[in-house]
Amino acid sequence: QHNNDDLHPPSGAGLEVHQGGDYRVTSAYLGRGEGAVRNVDGQSYDTPPEHYLDDYHFFAPRHIEWYVAGDNLETIDVIKQAVIDYGVIGTCMCYDGGFISASYIHYQPTSSTLDPNHAIAIVGWDDDKVVSGAPSSGAWLCKNSWGDGWGLDGYFWISYWDKHAGKHPEMGAIAFRDVGPPDWDITYSHDYHGWRDTYTEAGRGFSAFTATGDEVLGAVGIITTEDDADYTVRVWDRFEEGQLLDLLGSTTGNFSHTGLHTVDLPAPISLAEGDQFFVEFDVLVGGLAFDRTSDVPVLLGASTRTIVESKAAPGESFVRSGLTWVDFTTVDGTDDASGNICIKALTSIPGLRVQQSEGMVTTGPVGGPFEPSTIQYTLENRDPTTINYDVTLEQPAAWITLSGPISGSLDPGLTAVITVEVNSAANALEAGAYVSQVLFANATNHLGDTSRTVTVAVGDPEVQHSETLDGNPGWTTEGQWAWGQPTGQGGDHGGSDPTTGFSGTSVFGYNLNGGYPNDLPETHLTSTAFDCSGLYGVRLRFQRWLGVEQPSYDHASVRISADGTNWMTGWENDAEVADTTWISIDLDISSVADNTETLYLRWTMGTTDGGYTYCGWNIDDIEILGIPEADHGLFSDGFENGDTSGWSFTTP
Repeated sequence: QHNNDDLHPPSGAGLEVHQGGDYRVTSAYLGRGEGAVRNVDGQSYDTPPEHYLDDYHFFAPRHIEWYVAGDNLETIDVIKQAVIDYGVIGTCMCYDGGFISASYIHYQPTSSTLDPNHAIAIVGWDDDKVVSGAPSSGAWLCKNSWGDGWGLDGYFWISYWDKHAGKHPEMGAIAFRDVGPPDWDITYSHDYHGWRDTYTEAGRGFSAFTATGDEVLGAVGIITTEDDADYTVRVWDRFEEGQLLDLLGSTTGNFSHTGLHTVDLPAPISLAEGDQFFVEFDVLVGGLAFDRTSDVPVLLGASTRTIVESKAAPGESFVRSGLTWVDFTTVDGTDDASGNICIKALTSIPGLRVQQSEGMVTTGPVGGPFEPSTIQYTLENRDPTTINYDVTLEQPAAWITLSGPISGSLDPGLTAVITVEVNSAANALEAGAYVSQVLFANATNHLGDTSRTVTVAVGDPEVQHSETLDGNPGWTTEGQWAWGQPTGQGGDHGGSDPTTGFSGTSVFGYNLNGGYPNDLPETHLTSTAFDCSGLYGVRLRFQRWLGVEQPSYDHASVRISADGTNWMTGWENDAEVADTTWISIDLDISSVADNTETLYLRWTMGTTDGGYTYCGWNIDDIEILGIPEADHGLFSDGFENGDTSGWSFTTP
């Protein structure tokens, strides 16, 4: 079990990573600002990735909504419209061989007592799809997570009339709306585990918070526990002698569907470090969602369950009882006074914000063209007052053009779009990588000053590091990974190992004297670190001789890391592999490896099931290719008259 920051100090008394929960657990993670992240940021499976790293790219939905089709499908059109409007809709099923046909059509009758045990995604539907055993036709087209070697290239059908899909109140149909990088920097809340229960004795409550820095409160997160919910959000400056005082801002509205919702305040509220503020939520239907110590299914339908501890303290949440505010810990109905109302305050650090966090890397041959040739950056003023800004190059670069409103003023909340273009002057660059910085400056108070890197990689990557394996490089081996000469044996299926390397006699292989075993966990060969600083467009090339069953059963992969801890998958088998000769593999690993001082490579064998075995990995002649940064000078000109014909090249 891994990480529960609701306990102090944080402990492992939470849900085990990758072992489920439900969509309410998902909403808790997303609502408190802990994900989702890019695939490259948190891929580790056996070992959980780091809780937080500065280079993670976080994404959050502004709304998470729950729908149900109804026992007689009376509201099924709501789910269909959500698929059209929002794309993929989360749902669930009880995966059991007795419920799914050979043609991958699933139906669990309502008479079954089995709970859901698997999360899947609705991506479409067919009203005329005939499902054996179901009361009528119609089925959802669903995407599974088991790869395209399973089902209908990874898809299957599930009846409209299934017991759980589209119908389960917590898992049946869930939309993640308006997903993008968060519009806020800090999330204040006391409901760490989100919506675990509903308090129906009152519909009005508030939570108390203290600002940890100079910030701007721009939005509030709330949960409506029933459809068609009218609500009011108020922000107060003080709570004294049982009364909320000095209203700072308020807004009202209606949400059509149950869910977690982001409510923008009509005007930003400035907060100073140490300021107390109080966020009130008043809803007319359903009651108040709250967090509490709860019994969470580890896998829905499984006998294994986890008690996840929540903590609350007096003074954090209050509910209205008649004309009086009552501390929620005295009325939450929990044995351990662990309840806190689901209210979140969403604040931003004031100043200039550049919404896109990535720099630009463009590649092409000597003489061009270069792709991509442009990138756009959106500047946003998150300060409560108007700011002036400037966008410039750190040093002159004839091959970069900045366009759009590159200087000016921005009122609070407004944006400006700047285009950075690699222009035709790049066609004259010699082979190498050329790097420049675009500076974004808040000229008013310099809050949020930042930069983005623009790199033009000219020419083809060349070999920078090579390991022929003629000698043992001393890499870290697990299980039966070994360096040496393979013996031409294998598993009970597929081809056999080679009897020599691609060049020379030695390789790194998994079990040089046979195949991989059944029920093998992920088992790694990990390189020492390669220095790729100053290299761009980095690629990995190696010789492969591999046998592995299709990924529904067995797995082989190549992974890359910049720190030896957090790994990105650069390749994995998407079908059976049964090599009978050496195969040259070339992988683009630039997203991790470019300009990295410590690049680690990893070949992984496993997991495997209890069926067929194959020969496994053999690798030889590993090469890292890249384009080194050019030893170039600076372009200079006064730009007084816009004439660039007098450009000169000087060596610094």
